Amino acid sequence: MSTIDYSDGDILRMLKDLPDACCVFQVVTDPFGTVRDMLFLFANEKYASLVGKPSAELIGATYYSTVSNRDEDWIRLSYQAAIMRQSVINRTYNTQFNKWFEFWAVPVFKKGFCAFIIHDVTAEKRKEDTKEITTKSNNVIIECAKALSAGDFKKGIKAALKILGTTLKADRAMIIENKKGEIGEILEWSDRVNGTGLPSRKEFEQYDIFTMWNKQMYGENIIIIEDTLLVNVKNEQVYAGMLSGKVSNYVLAKLTDKNTIIGYLLVDNISRETDVNIKEVVESVAIFISEEVRNYILQSEMIYMSEHDILTDARNRKAFNSKIGMLEGMDISVGICFVDINGLKSVNDEMGHEAGDNVIKEASEAIASIFKKKYCYRIGGDEFVVVMPQVSEETFAKHVERLRKKSKKISMAIGSVWSETCLDVEELVNIADKNMYADKTEFYSKNDRRKE
Repeated sequence: MSTIDYSDGDILRMLKDLPDACCVFQVVTDPFGTVRDMLFLFANEKYASLVGKPSAELIGATYYSTVSNRDEDWIRLSYQAAIMRQSVINRTYNTQFNKWFEFWAVPVFKKGFCAFIIHDVTAEKRKEDTKEITTKSNNVIIECAKALSAGDFKKGIKAALKILGTTLKADRAMIIENKKGEIGEILEWSDRVNGTGLPSRKEFEQYDIFTMWNKQMYGENIIIIEDTLLVNVKNEQVYAGMLSGKVSNYVLAKLTDKNTIIGYLLVDNISRETDVNIKEVVESVAIFISEEVRNYILQSEMIYMSEHDILTDARNRKAFNSKIGMLEGMDISVGICFVDINGLKSVNDEMGHEAGDNVIKEASEAIASIFKKKYCYRIGGDEFVVVMPQVSEETFAKHVERLRKKSKKISMAIGSVWSETCLDVEELVNIADKNMYADKTEFYSKNDRRKE
């Protein structure tokens, strides 16, 4: 293969015609051989345009005396190229131009001389960054989806919130159930150090946060409040009461079931330097969470309906049997009260079943107002049972007496029993039932039996 020798002039002409910015330096060293500056020997028009100086002004001048938007790495790299005679490729970001440059420092002529060729790689770098951000964003979304499908609803939600919160370097990630306009269940993950002192359920309820969020979102599924000072403009009380000094920014996404808002995904105090697409990640995770919340609500409603009476909303016989089975043999106190409505048949016959249903509902409400709804069971048409565990005899007796006073308005036969233990709870149920029938017999001995 033949070798072609190029003159210095040939090389300079080729450098001049390069599509990229280019310059040639002779390094200036101190007595110890350390590069202190560089003397321009050549600069093409593209380089001159880049630094904002005419080529004629650059040639013969030093790097430090002429270039203001300089890269300090050039001194180090010029030593490697000019003195060590090693070619170097480097990529750097220039804040003044808001661009990424890749440049080659190569040895030329002889020791002490080097050339720099600068190529704008901004578009390429941004494409790489976009691809990397997209990949990382997709990975986070997939991780959250896997966590949500793990099985247990609450554990899955908390695991997904942790992934989301740590990825965004947030102080807290949480979901807040929207239960017919009221705050329902809240599940959250928070940073151990910075996640304390943030707005609580009490503050959310105090400031009617749902109304504010709906106004902020303007029909969008997700918003990013980059500075909560913006909240102060329209909601001074909210900012002063819950955000000031606590929350500097937040991301908010709706959780929806078709067109109904069933909750919100909230991420507080996210980092401004993240390597994912925040909006895409949060919005996608919110879709997966929405599905899980919707299924959880449906499942909860089905379980609720299977254990509650449709007419009165009291617990039903299935729930009663389950409770008795759970208490059987336990060494805890229990109070059991049987209640039967007097004269219901007469009401049904004379006024209709709708009137009878109203009497049943009124009786249920009266019992629940004294013993609390969670202890009340409707086990038959006009029969109710109260099962109240871990209650003192005195307290239970007072409750029973209060119910007897209420039965003057709605006639009810009442029988009760209290025990220190549940070692034979089924027998206790039988005793309370017999006491109720004794009370009912006494009632009808004084009243017309036909009104039963």
